[in-house]
Amino acid sequence: MADANTPRNVAIFNSRPDFIEALTVALEADGFKTASAHLADIQNGTLDLLAFVHLHKPDLVVYDLPRPYESHWNFLRLLKETKSLKDVTWLLATTDKNALEAAVGASGVVEIIFGEPYGVPEVVAAIHKRFPATAGV
Repeated sequence: MADANTPRNVAIFNSRPDFIEALTVALEADGFKTASAHLADIQNGTLDLLAFVHLHKPDLVVYDLPRPYESHWNFLRLLKETKSLKDVTWLLATTDKNALEAAVGASGVVEIIFGEPYGVPEVVAAIHKRFPATAGV
């Protein structure tokens, strides 16, 4: 785990390139190191996830959970059980927080959950809340 003077590493797993780019710019401006991947590339195996994690060593993963929740939730649970991701904080972004909670009971598994509307400022604020010493690094 990084000390207070070490920039935190944030991995962004999302399906929206515009959101990935905007979040990357905002986080890097605030002193975070970022790495991103498109969800489809993770799910279909195009991206070597283990190599990605070993290279970037994320402290936190911003994960976009699309519908259908059940199948994507099962995939997320597999990711969370990956040895190299087991101790990482997960920030889950989804379009319908209430439907997700009803479908899978996510709040017991994921630390931070956002429902719509959410945007870059809300996600950045949540990351700063988790890692307050990173501001101004």
